[in-house]
Amino acid sequence: MPRVFYGNFDFEHGLATAGYNRSRQLERMNAELIVHLLALAADGDRLFCDDVALEEFLVDASVAGFPGVRTIDGCRRGQIEARLVPWGCSKPAVELATSCGWSCEAPATRSVARANSRQFSFEIEQRRAVAIPGAAAVDSLQQLESAIITAADIWKAPTTEFEWLLKAEFGMSGRERVAGRGVSLNDSQASWICRRIDSGGQLFFEPRVRSICELSSHWCLSIPKSGRRIETGRLEESELIGTTQLLVDQSGQYVGSIPIDYAATDKPLFGCPGFYLASEMFEQILRDARQVTDAAGVLGYHGPISVDSMVYRGPDGEPLLRSIQDVNARLTMGRIALEWCRRFGTSNRPAWLLAPIKWLDDRGWDATPDNPLRRLTSPRTVARRNVKRVGLVLDDPADLQDLLSTYL
Repeated sequence: MPRVFYGNFDFEHGLATAGYNRSRQLERMNAELIVHLLALAADGDRLFCDDVALEEFLVDASVAGFPGVRTIDGCRRGQIEARLVPWGCSKPAVELATSCGWSCEAPATRSVARANSRQFSFEIEQRRAVAIPGAAAVDSLQQLESAIITAADIWKAPTTEFEWLLKAEFGMSGRERVAGRGVSLNDSQASWICRRIDSGGQLFFEPRVRSICELSSHWCLSIPKSGRRIETGRLEESELIGTTQLLVDQSGQYVGSIPIDYAATDKPLFGCPGFYLASEMFEQILRDARQVTDAAGVLGYHGPISVDSMVYRGPDGEPLLRSIQDVNARLTMGRIALEWCRRFGTSNRPAWLLAPIKWLDDRGWDATPDNPLRRLTSPRTVARRNVKRVGLVLDDPADLQDLLSTYL
């Protein structure tokens, strides 16, 4: 049965806001990002969109070794038999599948929301004792002030200069958070905090730290066959798909991923001079991620799930591991990167980037879908407008090193 990939990349907005209505800006974001789901597709699958330029790109790309995928811009019930695969399993996605007569392997909405909540990951990292020292849940300005003072003492920093982050229950790509310094709040910070507290939400405080590197492990939670379920007593089974190192630019924005495995341990990671990912640390990352997937399975969640980890400098400059930094019970760009690198990577360190067009143009790189060293995985134009970023598989580590010296 063919699959129809649905790009609801604003998935977390729907979890955070009842009656959420998608803005034009987010409609545009979804239109630009849908093509990246091609990484997960096989011949005969579809992308749910109606862009002529994207259809042309898919035809050209199929000649260059990409899966033979076409677009579909709507459906009449019973028009085709298919299974809907959304970026994140939301109620609107399930309703779309139902209206089209498609199947959709959807967990309960409550389990999806819980597994994606900051509260869920916070509770597990507290239980596993891997949280940043001084991290705390707060639901008042008084609790926030107390958390700042306590954390500043732990980190041996003057309270007035201590930098921190405050995150909401749901967020995506660095959104739904506020950064601060000391206990004094400006009007914008106070307004943001009070609005979320007044709506009954809890906020999550953490010291701002110096990151050494960030990693992700990517999993799939599936419902075992009935015999297996009886044998193990488990509702879901987790499978490790792979692990990646996250790449960010100088502002901290995600720009790509590099697949890593045990072969990368006890060696320098890309862009982390002097730091070696010890095999023991890598094993703890996977061990703690397994705790997350087990807990998500208990909730009744099944489907893709990724766990982000971070190695950072502690109060005395020592490397510390935050093995459960974020949990995303949905597809992720790291998973996209993993699939593209497995399909097209031939070097010992391929990378997939969500790269600004400027990076390519500044270097005069001829990136195309059939260029084996700089392989373009998305078009430069979507819905008659130029995009700011494109997907790119780099198979020459020297190219990645070149970008590191300037942007990463």
